[in-house]
Amino acid sequence: MVWNVCLHCNMTCPHCYAAAATRPSPKDLSHDDALRVLEEMAACGVRVVIFSGGEPLLRPDLFELLARATQLGIAPQLSSNGSLIDANAAERLASVGVRYVGVSIDGVRAFNDSYRGLDGGYESAVSGLRAARAAGLRTGLRMTLTRGNADQVDAVRTLAEELGVSRFYVSHLVYSGRGFRLREEDLSRAEVRTLLLEIFEAADALLDRDAGLRIVTGSNDSDGVLLLGWIRERYGETAAVPVEALLRERGGNSAGEKILNIDHQGRVHPDQFWRSAVLGDLRSQSFASVLDHPLREQLRHRVERLEGRCGACSWVELCRGSHRERSLAVHGGTWGPDPACVMEDSEIGWRPETAAREAQAGY
Repeated sequence: MVWNVCLHCNMTCPHCYAAAATRPSPKDLSHDDALRVLEEMAACGVRVVIFSGGEPLLRPDLFELLARATQLGIAPQLSSNGSLIDANAAERLASVGVRYVGVSIDGVRAFNDSYRGLDGGYESAVSGLRAARAAGLRTGLRMTLTRGNADQVDAVRTLAEELGVSRFYVSHLVYSGRGFRLREEDLSRAEVRTLLLEIFEAADALLDRDAGLRIVTGSNDSDGVLLLGWIRERYGETAAVPVEALLRERGGNSAGEKILNIDHQGRVHPDQFWRSAVLGDLRSQSFASVLDHPLREQLRHRVERLEGRCGACSWVELCRGSHRERSLAVHGGTWGPDPACVMEDSEIGWRPETAAREAQAGY
């Protein structure tokens, strides 16, 4: 579960999927409602909750919610901009059961502070990561790709390694919230493929020298298919077999199935980006009843519903159409192709004559 426990934030990132505000929202779930929701999630088998925002550390009762999650057998994690994590906050996070903290930095100092709208934001995020590490927390450094910062990926990865964080998370842009207006700044297929191949090389080098840092890409499940091809070309078919098995076991995009989102008002969505799909409202419904929404059943069988390039893709079982919200943003339909797919037509079995017919249908 990704839970946006508040809507307000001290930064104004242009790609923010929650379109966070600068002031607290009167619609945030109350303390009592939030505790009830935690109990209902635990009863339904939720095992991990990522507390997000806005900036979750701006919610006054956050530490109480984190502690209660731990008591209920839920593993709480924190997704933060890092600016409010000092030594005291980090120690408190550890004391209530948090074991992992992810912090966002979107580029080098000057770019990050201008882009995220907070002078000193870079330094405070770095300080927050150091404080979290000192308190014994596992840490991750996350950046979201756009054309404006694609040339800074290596610099941020180097920073992650210097700080001793466990995970460098490179996220593709999702056209949700304020990110909808930023979609023209997304990388082209050629640009993102070039960058991903460089990331694969960097990850391979980290493994070769047994570094502690691991690289993860997110918000685009077609990355796994490209990685599989890279493994096959670099190391041969024998090496590719277990990689493909792992990708199949992972199962591609799992929005509405293995992952759900609760927004600050208590509405439930298939994931944190897909805000137009509302599975229920926890102010008036139980969590258990929300799980019965028919869209969840449709998503379990999404491969049968996918259209266009995604529907015809020979690797669809590894990706499962990636992110539906990008299809909605560009094509206006739930089951159309993800326009950010990194694979070429020839690599997925998509034929030009079929493409021409589908183009008339808007795909």
